[in-house]
Amino acid sequence: MTGLSPAHRWVGVEICSVESGSAELELATRPEMANSLSVVHGGVLAFLADSAMGAAVRGLVPEGSSHVSFDLKLSFVSPVRIGERLRAVAKVLHSGRRTMVAECQVSAGERLVATATATFLVRNPAP
Repeated sequence: MTGLSPAHRWVGVEICSVESGSAELELATRPEMANSLSVVHGGVLAFLADSAMGAAVRGLVPEGSSHVSFDLKLSFVSPVRIGERLRAVAKVLHSGRRTMVAECQVSAGERLVATATATFLVRNPAP
């Protein structure tokens, strides 16, 4: 991950580590991330997990190519209280010429709060 996108900066995502095929990101939750039940909105967890998996994939994408997620499956395990710090740990499970698959675990401290998988399309430049 060469840098944070405007969306990452706006939400407050922090890069902990990014290597070829793996990534760890963190996010401090804030009151404006709450849903109607006063816990962190699931969309925030989806954004963080997708971002971590995308960062893990990025290091395996060939030079000059790009990638985009086209499938995301997220399972909520435990609610996240406002003020908790989230950590997303992602790794690539499959690295092909046209698609890649990654998984992610999102935790708040030692507590698992969500798991995710995503499929990414590798967009190669025209010959």
